[in-house]
Amino acid sequence: MKLTFDDVRDLASGYVLGALDAAEAAAIREHLASCPEAHAEIEALGGVIPYLAETLDPVEPPAGLRGRLLEAAAADRLTSAGDSVAVPVAAATRAQPAAPIAFPAPAERERRAAARTDRRLTWIAGIAAVLAVAVLGAWNLQLQSNLSGVQADLAAAQAYQRGVAAVLDIGTRTGAQTAFLAAAKAGLASSGVAAAAPDGTVVMAIHGLTPTAGSQVYEAWVIVGKDAPVALGGFTVSRAGTGVLRASTSLARAGAVLALTLEPVPGATAPAGPVVTAGSLTAPAG
Repeated sequence: MKLTFDDVRDLASGYVLGALDAAEAAAIREHLASCPEAHAEIEALGGVIPYLAETLDPVEPPAGLRGRLLEAAAADRLTSAGDSVAVPVAAATRAQPAAPIAFPAPAERERRAAARTDRRLTWIAGIAAVLAVAVLGAWNLQLQSNLSGVQADLAAAQAYQRGVAAVLDIGTRTGAQTAFLAAAKAGLASSGVAAAAPDGTVVMAIHGLTPTAGSQVYEAWVIVGKDAPVALGGFTVSRAGTGVLRASTSLARAGAVLALTLEPVPGATAPAGPVVTAGSLTAPAG
């Protein structure tokens, strides 16, 4: 069965109510799947007709309605066939007598109203269940995000702890130099410790740093006297605010200054950003 655009439009109400036979319904679905035109009537009727069918109680039609419909149908058949012979409508009516449709009794109307209430309650319960699933899903995502953040903070704290342990290990070696790194100005909380081994290995462990963003990077420098700063390397910082740097330089000697700056991009050859923490290397007492 091949339907046209007008055929589907005429059958739209029966389709959304499920009143068509299987062949007609299948033909409409086939047409909708390939029709380039928008069938707005399907969407419009789909939202109104089922609701009216479920919510409105049937009303008893007027007693003479059936007779008038049969009379009009008989006249239409005669006109279509070109037959001018009149057929008594009364005879047709008597040939197919039908009892009037009874108006629902009060008890039946109350039962139907209760059924509609049950459907509304079921619909509300379903919506509530969907909302609960959505809320639980959002809460689960937030929990996973928080858990990921906690895990990241824990990993950063463990890395900083290992960095401090490495500083202590180097700082206790013979001929090693150590430095306490303090915030460069008021309002900064960045501080830490550093050590330089005789072979030039330098380890810095710093906390209280502002997390980096975008292409920012913390760059470490060693400065000897009035010579220009020499870059030791850089690192980014997470929200945990800790950073550890291991580098190697021949300039790690007593009196050399270790400094940390916040640079806009990595790979700086000269400090461009503000100094956040610094300290001088000294031989351990004793």
